[in-house]
Amino acid sequence: MPQPEFIVADARVHRPALIELNVEYVSWVFTEIDQLFGVSMLQIVGTTARDYVPTVIDKICGDAPPKGVFYMVKVGHTLAGMGGLRSLESGVAEIKRVYVRPEFRGMQLGNAMLKRLLSDATAFGYQRARLDTAPFMQAAHRIYERHGFVDCLPYEGSEVPTEFQARWRFMERAL
Repeated sequence: MPQPEFIVADARVHRPALIELNVEYVSWVFTEIDQLFGVSMLQIVGTTARDYVPTVIDKICGDAPPKGVFYMVKVGHTLAGMGGLRSLESGVAEIKRVYVRPEFRGMQLGNAMLKRLLSDATAFGYQRARLDTAPFMQAAHRIYERHGFVDCLPYEGSEVPTEFQARWRFMERAL
């Protein structure tokens, strides 16, 4: 098995690949939300994943070091996942879109991504990292807990719609 390659994404240069991965991620999340909450993506954001993602891609993937960073992960010649961090508020970074494609799960890519992002957040001078995670992402919950994340209240700047926050998981840790 080839070693994973972490590529620092540039939202302009890598836009098609970022959109592809983010559409896949958002589609998966909203399919699960529909099953869990009985609410469709169209009802929540008023459009499809394919139309929604380009409107938020710069906000999610656009921060450059030392404010933030976004990675794509390749295994061999195939995009296997992504993840990033962005500035949430002074001293606080938000971990975003840690996603590993199903065929690459079990390779510890999510764990490796989180380690890299936490290291970057520390190097960029952040004192705290926050994230939100859906109730159906139990494997991610375990990874976050192993890395010292604990539950916290919903925070300003999260993408999670207010109506879902009571059933969503918000986590943070000191760096």
